[in-house]
Amino acid sequence: MTLTHLLYRSSGRIEHFQGDCDAILAAARVRNAAMSLTGFLHAEDGIFVQWLEGPKPLLDQVVDDILADTRHRDITVFGRGPITKRQFPSWAMGYSNGHQAPLFDWLAERETNSHDLRGYADSLHQFLLLRAA
Repeated sequence: MTLTHLLYRSSGRIEHFQGDCDAILAAARVRNAAMSLTGFLHAEDGIFVQWLEGPKPLLDQVVDDILADTRHRDITVFGRGPITKRQFPSWAMGYSNGHQAPLFDWLAERETNSHDLRGYADSLHQFLLLRAA
């Protein structure tokens, strides 16, 4: 079985952000458990950052759904491809928000440059891993 991952950031609908976040999280936990997908979602200030992982054919189905979901705008994919092992094996869908752990403060403290896409993606990945620990 080939494992693959997706790391993306998207803008949410500000006027519906908390409701959308709650709905996305609830649906993802049920769907991911049924499809052997794992991952972590962070939601803050109208921004979603998510890492998903699992068997490639199943993950590809979910990715297509995310890309078509009108609750997500300005989707930026930072990484997508094969992985050798799961990064979030215990989480059907882990979750944090800016009240629990401010992403933007974390990025600023590390002087993460958003123009360096590889470095920015690595920082996002590390942030999510720390939230899941």
